[in-house]
Amino acid sequence: PRPLDFGVYFFGDYPQDEQAPRHGKYDHLLETARFADRNGFHSLWIPERHFHSFGGLFPNPVVLAAALARETDRIRINAGSVVLPLHDPIRVAEEWSMVDNLSGGRVGIGCASGWHANDFVFFPERFGTHKETMYEQVAQVRQLWRGDPVRRTTGDGEQDLRLFPRPVQDAPPMYTAVVGNPASYELAARHDLGIVTNLMTQGVDQLRENIALYRRTRAEHGLDPDAGHVAVLLHTYLAEDHAAARAEAREPLSRYMRASLSLFGGVANSLGHQVDLSAMTEDDLDVVFRRAYDRYCDQRALIGSPESVRPVVDEVRAAGADEVVALVDFGVEPAAMRAGLVHLDQLRRSCEATPAPVPPTPFLL
Repeated sequence: PRPLDFGVYFFGDYPQDEQAPRHGKYDHLLETARFADRNGFHSLWIPERHFHSFGGLFPNPVVLAAALARETDRIRINAGSVVLPLHDPIRVAEEWSMVDNLSGGRVGIGCASGWHANDFVFFPERFGTHKETMYEQVAQVRQLWRGDPVRRTTGDGEQDLRLFPRPVQDAPPMYTAVVGNPASYELAARHDLGIVTNLMTQGVDQLRENIALYRRTRAEHGLDPDAGHVAVLLHTYLAEDHAAARAEAREPLSRYMRASLSLFGGVANSLGHQVDLSAMTEDDLDVVFRRAYDRYCDQRALIGSPESVRPVVDEVRAAGADEVVALVDFGVEPAAMRAGLVHLDQLRRSCEATPAPVPPTPFLL
């Protein structure tokens, strides 16, 4: 079996509360980061999101990455993801090079093309061609990072521009976010990008097929198939008692899904509950969620005790993943979320001590 890393991902729903103090919004993130760093977790992941409470603490991941760089010593700090078409790639390379220096060479850059039209207020002309633009910009970030110039129009004509400060790493790990579309796995493989994916709208069998396709495509393009890093994002809340964890996480996960109804609908449909969101009342949504909840937790999340969720980890590793990334801030009360990290660390250590069994190799003619 492949070695398996464990990471922590932040992408919660943070609705504005006018009665709440305006300071301290990031305290629980920083405490979580320090715990993960002390206990040998592989990575921290922070997203980019604009103009919505869903991901509302993260309009600029590089700012938070700079803070995390000084709060930690060993753990990798990954963007998950920078929405490249909303930026000038020169600025992306400059800013993440600064964090690479602040962290001693620990950054990774996840890239996304974006999807919400409102986000493109920064570069409205790029909406509609944002997927193609993202891959063009990936090439420019890499070009600058390795020290090559890019030619741009300045206030005084055409000039060759180079990156300052020079980063610590020769090349940062780079990723892109995909879910179930096989063509997206192929495209990422051709561009030598790692994968950040999830099990919200794909099952483990589909994940296994997509990862195999990804590694085959890398090999076909002259790239080491095993060097492509695949990280799988899973909603995570662990407690000593399985039933208690399931009960405590039910309402927070329901609120989280409803904060992005398209996500809720995609999850429910993938689990066999056909959902027409436009025709559903709040009571209808509650019924569908309760029907889907336990099945989702059994197959696609780490919600329970370390022992009860171990089969999900083993399935993900057997599918070919390199890393399990725990999405921890989906709404469980912060003190309980942090207490659950102790059990997540227990799960991580148990996976290192007792790897999943090697599946039988099929006989091939």
